[in-house]
Amino acid sequence: MNRIMIVIALVVAGYFSLGAYLLSTQLPRYLFPKIVLTAQTEELHQFKFYDGSNNQLLVREYGQSNRQCLLFFPGRHGGIKKYEKSIINAFQKHNFKVFSFSYPGQDGALGQVKTMAALLMLIGDAMSNILNTCSSERTIVYGRSLGAMVAMYAVNDNKVSGIILDSVAPSLSIAIDSYLNSRWYLKPLSILPITLLLPKNYQLNEPMLALKETPISVFQGDKDLQTPLQQLQQHWTYGDNVSLYIVKNGKHSDTYSQAINEILNVVDKL
Repeated sequence: MNRIMIVIALVVAGYFSLGAYLLSTQLPRYLFPKIVLTAQTEELHQFKFYDGSNNQLLVREYGQSNRQCLLFFPGRHGGIKKYEKSIINAFQKHNFKVFSFSYPGQDGALGQVKTMAALLMLIGDAMSNILNTCSSERTIVYGRSLGAMVAMYAVNDNKVSGIILDSVAPSLSIAIDSYLNSRWYLKPLSILPITLLLPKNYQLNEPMLALKETPISVFQGDKDLQTPLQQLQQHWTYGDNVSLYIVKNGKHSDTYSQAINEILNVVDKL
């Protein structure tokens, strides 16, 4: 009996130790998994940016417009072909030049995201180059899911005319907790001190404080189980420059497609 109890105790300890190790040191591999590009993309141009380890940020340019620009940051699973047919196509028809970002290891970009900080440095380099040709006063930034948090921190040092956020979590730790609780085999890990284990707990409030003069529009589905509307509302301490649009029956996978007409209407006002 004692041996069985010892084995159980060792298994439990190993389970939580492994979980703590992955959260504290290996999280980027799970936040930005490898995504293989399976079909040819339709961009006009590609731009490639590298860090010191040859990890590559791939930026695709769409559309001929020189009047206004959109910088699009997808979620953790990339999906450039899906977005070419939806968001990118809709903004092109709306007379936007679109720049879509593919993170290292995803959709044809080489390497792997090592840290969020390194990724944000790469994105900062890319944005500086883009904003040399696109007027910041006529540039909109659009971030979806995890890409919404990435977009907010990327914009921090760059002036733009407006920001669209779609299906966003109030913080990285809250998003991770929701993910763990959504899977029975990971649910016990939610008792770990997630905030303390993360190298940095990226929070929506932090960049929003630095962007008080920038109009920010948040589109959140009321049926979103991955980044629930209730979580966002519970942590809603944002300024008058931030507007929340609740998308009726919107789920995490389709809020953007259900709300695309309203998103374009908001963009027109920006």
